[in-house]
Amino acid sequence: MKTCWLCPNPLEGDHRTGEHIIPSSIGGRKEVHDFICRSCNSTRGVAWEAELAKQFLWFSSAAGVKRGRGGTHPDFKVQTASGEKLRLRADSVLVLDGHDISTQESDNRIEVAIRANDSRTIKNLLKKIAVDHPEFDFKNATTRSEQVDNYLDEPLCMNFRYGGPAAGRSMVKSCLALLSEVDHIEKSNCARALAYLLDPSPEAPNPFYFFFDADLIENRPQDHLFHCVSVVAQPQEGRILGYVELFNFARLLILISDEYSGPAFQETYAIDPVEGKTLDLSVDFSLVGRLDDLPKIASEAPKMYLEAFQHTGKIVQALNDDRVRTLAISRASEGALKTLGLAPSAEEVPPELKDEWIRLFMLNLKPYIESTIKRAAP
Repeated sequence: MKTCWLCPNPLEGDHRTGEHIIPSSIGGRKEVHDFICRSCNSTRGVAWEAELAKQFLWFSSAAGVKRGRGGTHPDFKVQTASGEKLRLRADSVLVLDGHDISTQESDNRIEVAIRANDSRTIKNLLKKIAVDHPEFDFKNATTRSEQVDNYLDEPLCMNFRYGGPAAGRSMVKSCLALLSEVDHIEKSNCARALAYLLDPSPEAPNPFYFFFDADLIENRPQDHLFHCVSVVAQPQEGRILGYVELFNFARLLILISDEYSGPAFQETYAIDPVEGKTLDLSVDFSLVGRLDDLPKIASEAPKMYLEAFQHTGKIVQALNDDRVRTLAISRASEGALKTLGLAPSAEEVPPELKDEWIRLFMLNLKPYIESTIKRAAP
């Protein structure tokens, strides 16, 4: 009878559950069922994966990564170079993080200007202003509102790091999940990695290295995102190694066992998290030398890491630009149809209304076109 890799629970009945090799929150699809029990997944796995998902949230949201179990990504808070605070929504739209409000009193008038994300927020703010200003006749106030689509024309400022106690454990767990499908491997063969997962201390010695001494992926994709998990048994060195790479740049080399004497093998699982397609990638562990010669953390960001991070940024930006363009065109079309009294989902425009529809469509699309030209200017 198989038991949970993290506790003595048997993997049967209510204890048995599916576990994603790569977390579903960052686009993982494939599940294993003979790895950890439902209880350990709920008490340990969920917390580890939540931190990992949080660390990579910008990449997931901006690129339109499809979550393995459905649902949407939470909003991601960002700040522009000029200090404006925004939230990136899962649909690629940037909205205010909060609201802007200003009041101006003159004679017997109070003028209120509010910038917010929805009409409900505006209504609630007006009620609050009415409390603060009893003379403000909220019910009979003259209101004017408009929806304005603005597009980002300045850089975003973000800090990024990956790994750490929780997310690091999630990445180690990915390797063990893949190993659970290897017939002759038992949890007793993975002592170094399991000791780390079972030790709840944030100071527990970790078994991984931020590896940028060599590019282990032989057929590295250049034009799309990928996640990759690979494990290899090297009996001559007496070790089992794992390798995890997320979003083409976040890489960990993991010492799973340093007392292995079984047969050699290698297993790899990779996926395009945007399309949800499994990839056939080759990982060359022969490029890994003595682990004692590797630093756990480099004193400064390695050149290979910086280049990989920048390359990922370009891929994500291109994906996000496509999503923003598609949304802008869709909104411009729906707005023009609505103005003409047609259903927003209408596929045909009557011949007599086509010229006016084109005029309204281009008028609605103007902010996007102007923003695109402005960003493209040297």
